[in-house]
Amino acid sequence: MPFEPTNLPDRVKQIDKHWHPQHIATLNNSHSIKIATIKGDFVWHSHPDTDELFYCVSGGPFNIELCTAAKSPEEAEQLGHDDCVTLRVGDVFCVPRAMQHRPMAEREAGIMLIEKVGTTNTGERERDERTVDVKEDGSS
Repeated sequence: MPFEPTNLPDRVKQIDKHWHPQHIATLNNSHSIKIATIKGDFVWHSHPDTDELFYCVSGGPFNIELCTAAKSPEEAEQLGHDDCVTLRVGDVFCVPRAMQHRPMAEREAGIMLIEKVGTTNTGERERDERTVDVKEDGSS
């Protein structure tokens, strides 16, 4: 089997549903590399056991709102964000583990995510309508 690179912008163009991450590679059997397209607001959530790295591949820009004081999505909804990071094409940002955050994009953005294998896109909100269980084989 030949080794082939993955062209992120080309792969992102193939995605037809926002907020529906797709697995593209596994790093050291411990971290999943995913791509997605985003548009609109996502839900407040955190990942108690892992940092989450965001990379803006195309489109955008997009924001990641952070609520550093909140311990739950409900509390973040109540308090609102106390910081906001804007990512443009080529920018990367790592959300620290357990921090309540909410990505949002006025215009469609293609993103790459790196997080521990098995991480749910909605964090502790595992039964949210936007929850996607991404398998390492690329299916969901």
